Amino acid sequence: MMNYSEQGTVFRSGENRLVGITTLPAQCQSVGVLILVGGPQYRVGSHRQFTLLSRSLAESGIPCFRFDCAGMGDSEGDKQEFHEARGDITAALDRFQEMVPELTRVVVWGLCDAASLALIYAHQDPRVCSMILLNPWVHCGDYSPEVKLSHYYAPLLKGREAWQRFFTGKIDIWPALKEFSSDTAVLLKKALGMSLGVPTRHPFVVEMLEGLQRFKGNTLFILSEQDLTAREFISLTSNEKRWKKAIAATSVEVHQVPGADHTFSKKPWQEEMTRLTIAWVVKTAQSA
Repeated sequence: MMNYSEQGTVFRSGENRLVGITTLPAQCQSVGVLILVGGPQYRVGSHRQFTLLSRSLAESGIPCFRFDCAGMGDSEGDKQEFHEARGDITAALDRFQEMVPELTRVVVWGLCDAASLALIYAHQDPRVCSMILLNPWVHCGDYSPEVKLSHYYAPLLKGREAWQRFFTGKIDIWPALKEFSSDTAVLLKKALGMSLGVPTRHPFVVEMLEGLQRFKGNTLFILSEQDLTAREFISLTSNEKRWKKAIAATSVEVHQVPGADHTFSKKPWQEEMTRLTIAWVVKTAQSA
């Protein structure tokens, strides 16, 4: 393994001072990774996920930068919606380049709504050459009928214990049946090409698609098998024509980690996610 060092830094994004950490290998290459922190998280991540990833990247010779967005962790400012943090990314990339002069290209890595933000942002910044996106957030309100039927109802119908809970009154069956009937009706209408009378996707989901279509680099999606967010994304990209076409592009690859949950909380899942990440960055660095 290569040695690495970690350097903390404070930098400005607008009126706010943000806190970040650069993890540096003994000898830096020209491609680095910017980790975007999503959800109610700060730069360490759930079960130290981002810390462990950045150190593994550095041990492979890849410099890495992770930071707290405004209003999170040790950074100043008010908490903002994830799609409002574009200025923070630009400021972080500026500081990353200042701390690593060898840096010429950056791979943006994001989990959940940070992956969604990366899709919205990346095409606007020529320094971003590639993206690694884990379980992108496309959830707007209720989960889709496809996801609920496959993730909730199908296991329920197969599980003896769940049926016992129904019959012993531990689960109120009528609300569940009502929801099941409603979701089944929606799927039937979709199959028959009928209008669903539901609102269109949230604007940020539209921006994500447009960002993917406009991005000139390559994109790797890493999806967890046992995660509702990933299932919602799979449902979206399987059923909406424009998303389906965008995901099928030669510049896009999709990998699923068997058994993994949303944050890859077990060591084998974390190791597989890290392996996929490092392999992708190395391939990116080797490309012209």
